[in-house]
This record gives sequence, C-alpha cells and structure tokens, in this order.
Amino acid sequence: MIVNFVVLFTLFFLLGAAIDIIVNLDEFDTIASRMTEDGSMFFHIYALVKLAIEFEGPRLFQVFAHLHGVIAIGAMAFTAAAMYKSREFVAIMAVGISLRRVSVPFLLVMAGISLVALVNQELILPKVAPLLLRDHGESGEKATGAFQVPFTPDQNGTLLLAVSLDPENGELTEPTFLERDESGRMTKQIRAKSATWDTTTNQGWNLHEGISIDITFDENTARVTISTPSSINYYLTELSPHTLTLHRYGQYISMLSMSQLNNMLDSAGVFDAQMLRRHWYSRFASIAINLLVMVIVIPMFVTRDPVIMSKQAMKCGAVSLTILFGSTVVMLMPIVGIPAMVSVFLPAIVLLPVGLLRSITQST
Repeated sequence: MIVNFVVLFTLFFLLGAAIDIIVNLDEFDTIASRMTEDGSMFFHIYALVKLAIEFEGPRLFQVFAHLHGVIAIGAMAFTAAAMYKSREFVAIMAVGISLRRVSVPFLLVMAGISLVALVNQELILPKVAPLLLRDHGESGEKATGAFQVPFTPDQNGTLLLAVSLDPENGELTEPTFLERDESGRMTKQIRAKSATWDTTTNQGWNLHEGISIDITFDENTARVTISTPSSINYYLTELSPHTLTLHRYGQYISMLSMSQLNNMLDSAGVFDAQMLRRHWYSRFASIAINLLVMVIVIPMFVTRDPVIMSKQAMKCGAVSLTILFGSTVVMLMPIVGIPAMVSVFLPAIVLLPVGLLRSITQST
C-alpha cells in the first residue's frame, strides 16, 4: 500500500504540474527570456525548466496536505484489488484468519500517512507558504510580491495603513498607525519611513524615523489641538506580517502551523477567532475522518463475496470523495450555536457509528 501510495501521489502530482506548466507556458517563457536575453537556446530552455521546477516544486507539499487521504484510499483499493485477484483472501480464510485482520495494516498505513501529513502541515508548509502565494508572473521570486496594506484595524481599534508590505522580510513601507477613541475620532497619528516586525517578541513593529502626533478634541469649543511631533521607535500591535497577509490572501490560513494559529488567537479582535479555532482543531479531526472513511470503504474490497472490482472502485470513489470533501466543508463552516471544537469533529461523530456498523458487518 505504501508503494502504491507513492506511485499514485507521484503520478497525480506530475499530471497536475504538467497541465499547469502547459497552460501557463507563455508566462514562464517570458520570464525565462528576460533572464537569458543574450544567452543561447540551450540556456533559455534550461532557465525555462528551472523556473517551472522552482514554481511547481513547493506545491508538492500543498498537494500532499490536501489530498493525502484520497490518494491513500486509492492506494488501499489497488492493493486490496490485487490481493482479491490473486485469491489471497481465500487463502487467508482457509487457515482460519478473519478478514478483519487484513484491514488493520490498511488502517495503520492510513494513520501513518495522516501523521506525516500533520508533520508536513506544521513544519514544512509554513516555510514554503510564501512560495505558494506567488502567481505565475512571479516565478523565480523567493516569495509573493509586496502588496499595499489598506486600512486594517487591530483589537484596540487602531488602523494601520501602509504603502506596501514585504511578507518575506516582514517590512512595511511608509506605515501609518491611527489611534482612535470610542467614537472613531483620531487621537494619535504615528508615521514612519519604514518598519520591520520584531521577531524576538512578536508583539510589534520597529519604526525607522518614526514620529508621533497627539490630537485632542475640546468638546466645549470643538477645537482640535495637534501636539508637536515626537520621536517613536516602536509600536505595540498584534498586526503581524502573518495577520496582514491573511487579510490579503484568505487561503494562507490553511498553510499556517498550530503555533502560528495560537499566536493569532491572542489577537482575536483582528481576525475571526472561531475560524482560527476551526482550522486548529481540523488538523486532528481530519485524521479521525481519514481513518473512519477507510473503515467504511475497506469492506468494498476486502471481502469473500464475488464482486466486480471496477464497480467497487466506482462506489468507493463516490463514497469516499463525497465524505472527505463534504466533511472538509462542514469542518470549516461556522455553525451557529455550536462551539468550534464540536462543529469541527461533527463529521467524525456522525461517521463513527457508520464505521462501527461497517466493521461489524464485514465479511469474515
């Protein structure tokens, strides 16, 4: 099953990468042409291949994170079908061994693949996330390009505005922080030529050539008083590069590790805390769902009854894809009145009795 998983995953990834490269070949070729303006055709082809590999390579970890469950079920189906065809199940039953014991290795492999996917999600995917956010026009870059930061509030109501954010280096260009009172009026303006995120404390920005101006309102005379600008070198806020990138790229949240999600939960006022919790719990709920789906579909292949494997494969595909993708939607969908932890594990709770019933009624 492990060998079949590696083969299926490799074929699936290469097919998807090849289609993506062919569809976007013009953009790769344009960038390669700029890199080898005075070079020969050989260097142009080399640059083109290098760009394609560098762009598609990091996506291997993203594909593994999202589709390892489906591919593992496919690997089980191929393995069990080969055993059925060679009548190994008949030989196993002839010596008095229950077919339920055949299901155990399949479940162990699925559990192992799910744990590897968890490690990939926690250690590898966050590191390659900047590469995954690139579009095809940014091929060859080390991360997605800098983008403008519109008015973004933190949990204290302060608005951040910046000309651009470089997510790779965690650097803001010409940032402005606008502190406001309860009625929304500006009480302080902080500007800087640039700012870099403090990676030691992860609590604020180091300001370069920063100045602060206090603004006070006199309710009686309706006069506005602006103070003399003063120097400021640091601004405390939870609006980190990760948070700002999340506001820009919604899919980035699925590439964060649990520790990064924990840090963002401390700034729940900036981002949807319930959504962050759903993504946190879904890392473990997906493992349970993968195992339960495997329990449900194994009897389609590990059986003593005469069956047509092509029909079983179609049934398996319909059942497993419906459950896996449906469960993903339910796990990440907010359900009014139900805590995030319960709603994320709701598909696993529903599938548990179905899995037990399939295991009990499996042919032995």
